[in-house]
Amino acid sequence: MVGKIKADVLQALDAWKSGKAVRSIELGHVHRMIEHPGMSPRIDLSKRIDRDQERAHAYCFQIIERISLMVQPPEDHATFLGWCDGWEIDFRKENPDLTAEEADAAESLAWKALLVGWKRATDGHGEASYIEVTSVKRDKVRK
Repeated sequence: MVGKIKADVLQALDAWKSGKAVRSIELGHVHRMIEHPGMSPRIDLSKRIDRDQERAHAYCFQIIERISLMVQPPEDHATFLGWCDGWEIDFRKENPDLTAEEADAAESLAWKALLVGWKRATDGHGEASYIEVTSVKRDKVRK
């Protein structure tokens, strides 16, 4: 189903690998949902989920890179997710702090980018949702 990877996806991957900034969207949710029987789920405001955007994007680009090296890309989403299960294990060896939210969001963006291209996968969000990420880890300054 993925077929040939679109040029803008490969350009984003090349930029990422060379340490250049890539325009993307914030990945993952900052709150989980709580189930309420008989009612709609609600946002759990009691805990905020920290998300490391560079780590999540590193996993996203690892997925894209592995797909780009394949002769036969995944034909459907279920196959893609099955492969991601193994790739996530590999990624966690060097990034044990990867959260489930980061992994799910990275896999979602990778799949969408593979289907429609990087620009279309990241289009349509409010300007405040856009970020620039790089593969180069910077020291984080806490205020």
